[in-house]
Amino acid sequence: MTKKWQLKERAKELRKKGFSYSEIIKQIPVSKSTISFWCRDIKLTKKQITRLGSLYDTQFRGAKANQLKRKKEIEIIRKNAKKEIKKLSNYEIKIIGAALYWAEGSKVKSSSFTNSDALLIKFIMKWYRDICKVLENKIKPYLHLHTGLDEKKAKKYWSKIINIPVSKFGSTFFKKEGTGHRKNKLYNGTLRIQVNSEDLRHKILAWIEEICDPIN
Repeated sequence: MTKKWQLKERAKELRKKGFSYSEIIKQIPVSKSTISFWCRDIKLTKKQITRLGSLYDTQFRGAKANQLKRKKEIEIIRKNAKKEIKKLSNYEIKIIGAALYWAEGSKVKSSSFTNSDALLIKFIMKWYRDICKVLENKIKPYLHLHTGLDEKKAKKYWSKIINIPVSKFGSTFFKKEGTGHRKNKLYNGTLRIQVNSEDLRHKILAWIEEICDPIN
């Protein structure tokens, strides 16, 4: 069994010959960071540096070519997938909306739907208006926003999405900053669409029950 010091000496020997770290790890079974640490004091000649520069350039061009190839493959997948979806009927929109409400809608008190996805909110607004026949004066949007973010900007953003004036929004709910670290900050916050109708909520829940009936 090859000992660690032997691997280290072999790695340093290859590095002195001008091998790249990627080339070395193909022969030495250790991580690239280990190779880098072992060879940190080795100085390369100008000729070796030029050779590595050409090598990295070739690898970069190869990676870009693969990225472009994959991008084209994804474009074809998306193009073919879109052909599978036909224009939705009102009945299909009703079913999709009910399914979305099942996942994200309020199950108690009045009807409300909350989400941060603009396309999803736009769809549910069409569902409320065209399928549920909710009158405009019955719809009340509420913004949920983390403390410190731009409330005015966020309201303008959602106002365009749902086609309701900012003046019609309810009071914004501000969420205080916690001690945890959020990786994905929602700069436009989350929007809750409130419809004060117990009857509508019961109607939607009945739709959901019928959708679930075949799987019971």
